[in-house]
Formats: sequence, C-alpha cells, structure tokens
Amino acid sequence: MQPKASRSFARGLAVLEALNRLGSATALMLANESKVPRATVYRLLQTLLDLGYVRRSPGDDRYQLRLKVRGLSEGFEDEHWISAVAAPVLLDVTKSISWPCDVSTLEGVRMIIRDTTHRVAPLSIDRNMVGREMPLLGSSAGLAYIAFTSAAERATLLGLLARSDDPADAPARDTAYAERVIAATQRLGYGLRQGGPIWPHSGAVALPITEGEGCSAASARSGWRG
Repeated sequence: MQPKASRSFARGLAVLEALNRLGSATALMLANESKVPRATVYRLLQTLLDLGYVRRSPGDDRYQLRLKVRGLSEGFEDEHWISAVAAPVLLDVTKSISWPCDVSTLEGVRMIIRDTTHRVAPLSIDRNMVGREMPLLGSSAGLAYIAFTSAAERATLLGLLARSDDPADAPARDTAYAERVIAATQRLGYGLRQGGPIWPHSGAVALPITEGEGCSAASARSGWRG
C-alpha cells in the first residue's frame, strides 16, 4: 500500500518555495503566495527560524532564506548573507542617529533594498522599502555601487543602461554626464543623492561594500531635505 503523503511537510515546502520566489516577504505575503493558511504559515516559519533555515528582519518583520537552506535548494541568492550580516549593524546605527539605514545589492541593472530600518527609525517617513528597486545613476546606493565596482563591470553596466528604454536610465546615454557623476562619487568616496524624481522629499548618502576588486553591496542613510 502506498504511504499517505504528509500534508504538513508539503505545506512547509510550499512556504519555502514561496520565500525563494519572493526573496523577502512577510508571513501574510507568504500565505498569499503559497496558498497556505496564515496561521499555519506562522507555525512553519517559527519552525524554520528555530532550525536556522530562515531569518526575520528586525526592521520590518520580513523573512529571508539563510545559508543553511543551500543544502536543500539551489535557489538561495548569495546576496542574502550580506543582509544577514548587515541587519544588526543597520539597527545599531539607526539607534544612534535616529535616521533610517538600508543595505542594497545589484540585481540586473537595479539596486534592490535587501534590508532596512525604516520601520523602526524615529525620523523615517517611508515604509515598505524592502524590495524597492533603485536606478544605478539616480540613487545614492546605485552611485556607490557603480563607482566602486571593477572597471569591467562598470563598463558593462553603463552599456546596458545606455540601451535601456527606462526613463530612469536616460542619464547613461549622456556619456559625459555619467562619467562626471561617477568620477565625483569616486572623489567623495560615497554616493550622494539630493532629492530626485523617486524621493524628492529626501536625500541620502551611501557607502560601497567592497569585496576584492568589485562591489558586493551599498549601505545608505537617508534623511529629509532641508
């Protein structure tokens, strides 16, 4: 007789698969994505937390996969270790200065916010920032990344941006402008955004997180414009 399938195990895998697809998600998002009841999702997530397969961001109660899940799936993205390491540091900085801090990594030709303290920062006026996409030449994190990555990767990224039809990438088609902004960022040692079309009410500075000759991520601190 064929053994009966385990429904609870199947639901656990469904939640893991949903988290792998979303990259970062709340329990409600996982319930919607996996079609598993939310109460069950909470129990499964607690089990996965206890076993070390997922982590919960202290900034916004989102869950991400941890390195341990590599033994189960090839869907784990290397950028997640950056978020795991950066999260407590971001929280400490925000406790000290009250302004929100983010850590972002490159995905395609966009910077993606992987973790943030916007939810707990006393001076934050933005919410739901994890997963937000930012243009390379229009954000402090993007400038920090493209200015301090390897010359080969920078040339490739600028070429892709120049061929993009996204209005946010239009500055890359002005080669002189792009080179000037990148050179200025290199001189400063950090990316700087003062207003802009995405968040005109705020400004931000971002430091590159380097690895070897390239750049792995960028950490930004944002604040209101005076």
